[in-house]
Amino acid sequence: MVKKKILKLYKLNHANSIIDKQKLLYFNVEAMKKQLLASLLVIAFFTLKAQQHSIEIHPNNRAASLLMSSAEYNNWITKDEYNNQSIREALFKDIYKKFDDKFDFIFLVLNEDVKPDNLNYGELIKVSNDVAGIGLSNFDYSSNYGSSGKLKAVIHLTRRDFLITGPSLHELVHNWANFGINTEGTYDGTTFFSFQPHWGFTGGNSKGQLGGFSQSSLVDKGAGTYSVEPFGANANGGNGIPYNQLELYLMGMIPISDIDAFDVFTGITNFNYSGNPFTFKANKRTTYTPSSLETVLSQRIPSSVTSQKDFRALVVVLTDSPLTSDQWNVIDDCSERFSRTSSDFTSLYNFWEATNGLGTLLTNDLNKTTLGVTDYSQKAFSISPNPTDDYIQLSGLDNSHEYIIYNFLGKELITGKINKNEKIIVTSLESGIYFIQIDADRIIKFVKK
Repeated sequence: MVKKKILKLYKLNHANSIIDKQKLLYFNVEAMKKQLLASLLVIAFFTLKAQQHSIEIHPNNRAASLLMSSAEYNNWITKDEYNNQSIREALFKDIYKKFDDKFDFIFLVLNEDVKPDNLNYGELIKVSNDVAGIGLSNFDYSSNYGSSGKLKAVIHLTRRDFLITGPSLHELVHNWANFGINTEGTYDGTTFFSFQPHWGFTGGNSKGQLGGFSQSSLVDKGAGTYSVEPFGANANGGNGIPYNQLELYLMGMIPISDIDAFDVFTGITNFNYSGNPFTFKANKRTTYTPSSLETVLSQRIPSSVTSQKDFRALVVVLTDSPLTSDQWNVIDDCSERFSRTSSDFTSLYNFWEATNGLGTLLTNDLNKTTLGVTDYSQKAFSISPNPTDDYIQLSGLDNSHEYIIYNFLGKELITGKINKNEKIIVTSLESGIYFIQIDADRIIKFVKK
């Protein structure tokens, strides 16, 4: 009887042991499934965030190249895809997967010896504006490009050396001008029309980057006829001239009191540009003084005292084949000379020279602007509580950090800035798996109950 009980107990224990092993195996398999799922989600997330183009930085860290396929590069040129909003914005979002949000301007430079016939020499597209008194309202479309508000404008230059020869200075001043003064101009000398955002038949202390003539050369010949030294209605010789007073004021470099009186002519009926001087007839002549100019534009905010004068720019060459050494040398030299805070001892003006030494536009140290340059290898970052109901808190933060919370499909849900020991409230999130990206170079997974 005792033997039967022992045997029965043995069989029961043996059976339970098998069940326990099966349970353990089941739980192990389930744990492996969950781990695999989590891994797949992370892979999917990083795939969604992956950079689509190969971007290479020159060893001097003053310029980068973005490699397109031959078909993509050909379409970019032949179809003028810089002016295709969705394609343009997607390209810049891809660039921001490589670089931090540290640039006021981004130049796209075509890897071309000769400007393509169907494209403009250059073109600036405004991305955001926070300046009052220049004829523009405030707006911010920077998120469409991958920026969080730093980016002011993007610029397209259609030949490899245009950064130093021009029209880079011309396109840059378009960030601030001309949006507030009604001007008139012509391309053929016979048809006249509204010429914003250029100066057209506008005088200045000197010829402007956006066109216009030297006020000192103006001669009133009577009966609405005038003569001036030769000028361009929309440009005046690439980077061969500096900014004039009006342009410097709109850029925030000088106070409005520093602008000499100038004339704007409209109602043009005749323009003879075959000789020297040029002659034209106009029905209306408007003289602007600092006071009347401010009445038209309103007060510039911020003023020249507090306005930003030092900028950062990213120079990216678009190409369908890796740049040769000679091509790299050209773009690197152009970038260095254009951003130099001294003279480059040529007849061409860099940004510093064109602003009379009042402004800078740096393009260097790209190695310090790429994502992932922060060394987290010695830092232990973790989230608690995880899983969570109401909030998450990050350990290992030493100062202020930008963060973005994504769902497992890569959709941005919550963004902000967090300091050491601060909590991030996540009560608005549904139950599920999420990722938090810190300063764009570290991603941690957490679970919302």
